[in-house]
Amino acid sequence: MSRNKIKAELWDNMQFYFREYNDATMRSAVFYDGIVDVGVFKKALEETVKNFPIINSRFIRNPIKSYWRINEKFDISDFFEVYETNAANDGDRVNEFITGQINPLKGPQFKAAIFRKTDKGKKTDCIALLFCHMVADGSGFSLFMKALSDTYTNMLKNPDYKCKYHMGDRNYKQFYKYLSDDDKKRATKMTNYRHEKNERLKLPLEQYKEGFKRRILTYNFDGFGVVRKYCKDNGFTFNDVVMSAYLIALMKHIKPEENQSLAFDCVLNLRRYMPADEEVNFCNLVSKVKVSVGNGTGKELRETCAVVHEFMEKSKDNLGGLGGLSLLNLMDRVFPFEIGKILIKIFYENPLIGISNIGKLDKDAVSYGGLNVNNVIMTGAVKYAPYMMLSLITFEDRIYFTIPVACSDGDVKIFEELLGDISELLNAIKKQYR
Repeated sequence: MSRNKIKAELWDNMQFYFREYNDATMRSAVFYDGIVDVGVFKKALEETVKNFPIINSRFIRNPIKSYWRINEKFDISDFFEVYETNAANDGDRVNEFITGQINPLKGPQFKAAIFRKTDKGKKTDCIALLFCHMVADGSGFSLFMKALSDTYTNMLKNPDYKCKYHMGDRNYKQFYKYLSDDDKKRATKMTNYRHEKNERLKLPLEQYKEGFKRRILTYNFDGFGVVRKYCKDNGFTFNDVVMSAYLIALMKHIKPEENQSLAFDCVLNLRRYMPADEEVNFCNLVSKVKVSVGNGTGKELRETCAVVHEFMEKSKDNLGGLGGLSLLNLMDRVFPFEIGKILIKIFYENPLIGISNIGKLDKDAVSYGGLNVNNVIMTGAVKYAPYMMLSLITFEDRIYFTIPVACSDGDVKIFEELLGDISELLNAIKKQYR
């Protein structure tokens, strides 16, 4: 590739292929108890983007091989805006921004906004970010957030500070070098990843239509430490408990028949196959494992956790997340871009229901000179009903759940009930440790 081009990796293309199911945009909004220095923030943003050049690019869907073309010019107004709000309209203005999307064909692949609210004479800021999911996953998004916050915080003391973070390796196959030879051979033979018809169940949602409102429904649970204690006492993982609560909530709306099994996709970070101290790179390095646990679960939390835990342990032994990757890579590498798009849609069925634990949000990623955080929204792509995904992050002692979706007004109740049922199950755990 030439100096102003960056190769498009497998998952970059995959995100583009499946735009009809979601908007391929990640977003965050962090609400503070004070204000940032706008001038320093702009300077920090300019400095940080220099080290992540793919952000200042546009996606070129070349019929043979797609790539990212770096823009020759840099204009901070393309990336950043400031809005003055008040107590009455701040929430709506922030929501309007974060339910927006990035157009990868035009770029840039990132936008930031500061919403400065004045309430009874006091000013507070919300820093909202939109980020193209095609250029990186949740870990990559978190890396950029950390880079921007670190650069801003240090520039308050030293205006000439240079961003210390960089994109790193974007090759999606980078984790393979840490697999044993036997596991590499096993992975190349795992070519299948499909949902069978008797597993591909869905919530009773209307099919997406133009004009459906884009929404980000949220619920915050104060008690991450309590859930971790419950896990330790019962031999479960945090993901076991969250997926089990999700499954029980889903079962209230989906009634599998005798020969059916409710299956959903769990997003897995493939960095799990890399050493814990390996540098987090700015790329897409995620895959999925199909969670299918039959139709006889979904009543009691502990019982469901046991079933899910057993399933996930077997998945780990079977190189969870690697199923189908070798086939997808072959199609992406061998066939021209436009033909690969057709073949991948034939061999890779997009799930109807999913869950994504984006992970723990580092306090350094949102500190901005030591400001206190009042609330956080961080989530992945808006899905188009009937596709849906539950996203979550943990920050300090809270779990932040979101459902980003474009759906009808009538379907909102189903999602609100899902979040309500999950919260009820987690609160039941909390009561046990009072």
